[in-house]
Amino acid sequence: MKNKKNNWFVIIFILTSVFLTGCTSSIENEIHAKYVFYFIGDGMGIQQVNATEAFLAAKDSCIGNKHLSFTSFPVTGFATTFSATRYITGSAAAGTALATGHKTSINTISMSPDRQDTMYSIAYFANKNGFETGVVTSVSIDHATPSAFYAHQPLRDMYHHISHDLIKSGYRFFGGGGFIDPVGKRVENPLGNVFEKGAEMGVFFTQNLEIPDSILLGDNTIVYSAPNPATGSSLQYHIDRNDTDVSLSDITKLALSVLDNPEGFFLMVEGGKIDWSCHNNDAITTLFETMSFSDAVGVAYEFYKKHPNETLIVVTADHETGGMSLGSRSRGYDSDISFLCNQKESYDAFNEKVSQFKVKYNGKPSFNQFLDFLKDEIGFGSEGMELSNGYLSILKQAFEASQGQLSSTQIDIVNDEYGDYDPLTMAAIKVLNQKAGIGWTSYSHTGSQVPVYAIGVGEELFVGQMDNTDIPKRIAKVMGMEGVLD
Repeated sequence: MKNKKNNWFVIIFILTSVFLTGCTSSIENEIHAKYVFYFIGDGMGIQQVNATEAFLAAKDSCIGNKHLSFTSFPVTGFATTFSATRYITGSAAAGTALATGHKTSINTISMSPDRQDTMYSIAYFANKNGFETGVVTSVSIDHATPSAFYAHQPLRDMYHHISHDLIKSGYRFFGGGGFIDPVGKRVENPLGNVFEKGAEMGVFFTQNLEIPDSILLGDNTIVYSAPNPATGSSLQYHIDRNDTDVSLSDITKLALSVLDNPEGFFLMVEGGKIDWSCHNNDAITTLFETMSFSDAVGVAYEFYKKHPNETLIVVTADHETGGMSLGSRSRGYDSDISFLCNQKESYDAFNEKVSQFKVKYNGKPSFNQFLDFLKDEIGFGSEGMELSNGYLSILKQAFEASQGQLSSTQIDIVNDEYGDYDPLTMAAIKVLNQKAGIGWTSYSHTGSQVPVYAIGVGEELFVGQMDNTDIPKRIAKVMGMEGVLD
């Protein structure tokens, strides 16, 4: 009889232990992230990441041996990017998917594919649920990807209306290059100067990285714009920056100083000009933009190290741009990515130098003068940078196209090759890319899957294969808002 009592005691003990273990596991599974960073590298496919890492690690690289901040995160996945109406997506549709968890049509900002219904973003629900909320970008604040997190417009180029959605959002912080159409010059019936309307609503606009304590301690919406924006109301390309230019990491630090509080925050940060440089097939500028994006992620990672049990960082992309490859048909298995160090500025800055070069010779330079210009600017023809007959042929055709020396048939071919760009600029960068072993298939987006990296609370939800619409839903779950995007 005694043995039976002992057996029952053992059984009860085991069942109680299992029950308590289950309760502990359940409690652990309900731990939510208080601080959430959502990084989107616009146009950043896995090859942009791989090429940047290869460049950083190259023995003769002009940067030095180091790694991108997010490639060492413990969790990696991949996401599909197609839109509701086209397999190769655009930034508005992809941004909407990453913001709302739902597909939409091309050029649509957080509305249904037929543009009849409003779709709300994870930032919207974070703000409604008491998280301080911020949106940061390296391009204009009213651009496609950032606007998907706060605006609702049928077309992405409705910049004026998007800017008015921004000041009505109630979010705590916005930061970027500025606005494209703040006063409504591009619309028939403007809604009013967004700066004046915003100020009336208590919005604090600034170009200063130092925010007055009276504003920091309040609840005003703060909108930061770069004091020296580049084309398109964007930040300067990282490769072109000087010491006075603001970087994406600078604005991320500012956002963090505004948002950090004991109740928690949600911050979306976009590296928008990775996409722009990829549209130009400008490899070295792409690598520098990816490094700049990595630096901004590094700001979040330093914060994570102080709050590892309360923070989630997710890094992904809206789509890949340019069909970039680490390896090209012209070089085969041979490549030397450090050749890219010979390019000292972005496509935009180099194109300006090309224009000045042509003016110097009254618009009629000789081909040899063009080659001398390239030797001075990129090093073509110097030791280790010799030009083969094939490369000379590419440059010669571009030179003739630039000088208007081609037949109409040839011009059509050249237009397909160079688009709206100066053929001299594009040919020079193309040859440099080929010598480095970088290939491109397009001046547009591609349908490639994009990488997903994660670290922190709930990181395990981002392992493996997923769709871009899954990402915000999983972030919402980690934030304790499961179901809000359904």
